[in-house]
Amino acid sequence: MTLSSQIRQLGKVALACGLATTLIACGGSNDSSKDEAKKEIAAQKATNADFNIILNNAPEPTDIPVLLERSGADFDATLLNSKDKAQSYTISDVSSALNFGVYVSDIAYLSAFDKAQEAIDYFNAAKKLSDKIGVTQAMGKDLNEKLESALSDKEAMLKVISDSESQVKAFLNTNSQYDVAALIVTGTTLEGLHISLGLVNNAPKDLPEEARNALLVDLMSSIAKQSSSVDAIVTILAPLKDGNEAALVYYNEFVQLQKAFKNLHFEEKLKDNKGTYQLKAEDLRDITEKVEKIRKMTVSN
Repeated sequence: MTLSSQIRQLGKVALACGLATTLIACGGSNDSSKDEAKKEIAAQKATNADFNIILNNAPEPTDIPVLLERSGADFDATLLNSKDKAQSYTISDVSSALNFGVYVSDIAYLSAFDKAQEAIDYFNAAKKLSDKIGVTQAMGKDLNEKLESALSDKEAMLKVISDSESQVKAFLNTNSQYDVAALIVTGTTLEGLHISLGLVNNAPKDLPEEARNALLVDLMSSIAKQSSSVDAIVTILAPLKDGNEAALVYYNEFVQLQKAFKNLHFEEKLKDNKGTYQLKAEDLRDITEKVEKIRKMTVSN
């Protein structure tokens, strides 16, 4: 049973208890049933609130692209997932949710690097997936118009994207579709990591290693900071792993990725070296291999 179905079952129990309470009250029966009904309803509300808190702790889709742009890295279109693949992901809700999240990161990346028209093109492709998982309405009928009106304003574009993703998460949580929301933010986080690591891997290799690492220092530091995003995904997927096959697969993969990040000991090294420690590109090899493995199984047709 998926988490969504479990939550819906809770709702049915609460409704049944509520009806029972009403009938008993009319018949003058004891108060114990009333108390039980209240407990069931309270449990349902608490569950929804907990999921909402977890989702709200998910990383913002625009955070990483903005960091990448500020690092001075050049835009690399080869790191995007082709928008032409969108239709192929509609074969299942799992694929649609994950790759909708992937496209959200691609759109944010395009927007952060002032590729506004391309971002709108990607949004139109991603809409096929939002239609499939039923979140198009949550983003607002005027979303395309908002994006077009923000073509010349990067900050406005990024705000529209961030606000839209927040509306989608709130809509899915309200409708007890936490599992769909969890897969969306998993896809978003995965693509942010893929793009970040790809920029390091695709950086000029004809430079001496020391010069190349110095050039990439800000970019690699931004990657190390994404360990908190990986931690968030593990937390988000944990409630689903016992009842959702896809969530279990991604939970296990992100736990392995989490271990790879911890093996960097980046924060400890910064502290021990009074902030002067610098990552090297080779330090990210294990993380890169794990991210690319997960992304391949996500975006492959």
